[in-house]
Amino acid sequence: MSFQATRNPIVNLNSPLRGLLMLCMVVMAGCGSCQSGNSECDPSQYGTNGCACRTDSASCDTGLACNSGTCVPCGGEGQDCCVAASATYCGGSLMCVMESGGETCRNCGDVGEACCNSSGSQVCNASSNCVGGTCQSIAATACDAGGTVFSLGIQSKQFCAVRVVEVRATSAQKAMECATASALFDPMMEVLTDTPNLPIQDIEVCVETAAEGRRTTTVRAFGEFEAQRCARFTRCGNDGCLSVRLGACR
Repeated sequence: MSFQATRNPIVNLNSPLRGLLMLCMVVMAGCGSCQSGNSECDPSQYGTNGCACRTDSASCDTGLACNSGTCVPCGGEGQDCCVAASATYCGGSLMCVMESGGETCRNCGDVGEACCNSSGSQVCNASSNCVGGTCQSIAATACDAGGTVFSLGIQSKQFCAVRVVEVRATSAQKAMECATASALFDPMMEVLTDTPNLPIQDIEVCVETAAEGRRTTTVRAFGEFEAQRCARFTRCGNDGCLSVRLGACR
């Protein structure tokens, strides 16, 4: 008669179950570090400096931005741009620009300061234009002080959007003449759009090349026609594109 059936079960140390139990113990031991942000913060501190971001719309307190799950100071030179009601802002006269690492506050863009480099374009704050790398007052390039302010798009010879300048003039034609005479763009490398008051758009296109096949990319342009031309000049490589279509590849 065997008594093995009445004994407490013993885990075979060589069985697969032993490895599973050890894995569970490791996971349980590491749970204290599962929360992003400072592990010393309790939930009531989430959204404060150095602690984890909250999960609601106001992820961090005023003056802080959520970066990699942690609330950090924002709005200063070289810091992340602050966000309020879906709008970005910086402290003082700093300008929020788009860089490769995200939206960052930089000391640029005001009259007399260097133009800001944002998403590959040179930009200035309102009431100033980028002229030769420096922000210049619109009033300095006014053809008619009592005229209307026209926004003129400047694009590269490859039809890619470069920036927007504002000129005060009595008509769109006069504004374009004023922009040309005031050297607001380099005629050897850039051209004015035919229609004023067009915003720069980030337009998605599907390009197809023999080497890479089909892929989705985004170009900055003043319209759909310009976006396709810009993509052909800048996204197709030396061999050119087999096709360029608006919208994401499907």
